[in-house]
Amino acid sequence: MADSKKVAEYYPAVRDFRAKEMILFRGDVLSYRANIDNPSYSTDAQGFRHSTLGGKLYSVADCTRAPRYGLVLGASNVFAAGLGGNENTMASRLSERFGFPFANAAMPGANSRTLNSLLVGLMAGASQPPEVVVLSNGGDLANFCDAGFVDPIFGSPNYVQSKLIRKLGLAAEVDDQLGALLVFTSLWVSAMATLCRVRNVPLVLLHQSTIFEKLKPSRQEQDCRLGEARSRGQERLFANFRKFNAPFFDKRQELARRFNLPIAGVGLTERLSFIDEFHLDADGMKVLSEAVADTVAPLLEKSGSKAKVEA
Repeated sequence: MADSKKVAEYYPAVRDFRAKEMILFRGDVLSYRANIDNPSYSTDAQGFRHSTLGGKLYSVADCTRAPRYGLVLGASNVFAAGLGGNENTMASRLSERFGFPFANAAMPGANSRTLNSLLVGLMAGASQPPEVVVLSNGGDLANFCDAGFVDPIFGSPNYVQSKLIRKLGLAAEVDDQLGALLVFTSLWVSAMATLCRVRNVPLVLLHQSTIFEKLKPSRQEQDCRLGEARSRGQERLFANFRKFNAPFFDKRQELARRFNLPIAGVGLTERLSFIDEFHLDADGMKVLSEAVADTVAPLLEKSGSKAKVEA
């Protein structure tokens, strides 16, 4: 795993995300605590990270009450763990680009089942549907690579459950689980795509790389020892990412073709810069956010949105 001391030298803000007391459970899903307010980031009354627009903080509830809003759904990569400044998140960058708030509807470790539930709940509670939904379902792969086990309907266990499964010796051979992973991600991404189609909401899939796909890590990334395993658990985790990323992405492409969905971020790996193995720094987030915005803009125009779509 990344050299935490070296990472903190380059990115002091990561210290504000590491405290265990910042994390709790909502059901079986990890969540940041409500109403965190520190120099690096803040959360709303539901534990979602604030997004910003014009210097103003927006909770997820603020966004869904707005006349026009967007949703960015994902796991810790979208929450932007380790990245200081709410204004640097993807939701905030999209807000500034289009002139209406985007909610940072992300939870650590969220998978497609979790995000489907979240999307259903947010749409049901809003007075109008969002202008666009950006979906990052990489949590499906991340949870699977960590747990080495997945149920085709309910997904992989959370990290507490994973420890118990390994302790009891109940984990199956990971190679035999790939089919179940692809069934799981297909089921719940299809559910979200269908919901968005019924509500006439454009949906964009996000392809965010990890350090394991980057062929030429920067000197800084090498200095932080990104991708170097320091325990047997990390060896298993990293090996699983290297092995299963390709078939997982192939399934995402298949789903995109089936539902005629764009995927933003493909081909950007070498341009992205990482804080750790899984999370982008400010420059990397800017590159990826611009790619998402360029994908979103024509969809808003096509749907008749009056959004500000200039670059």
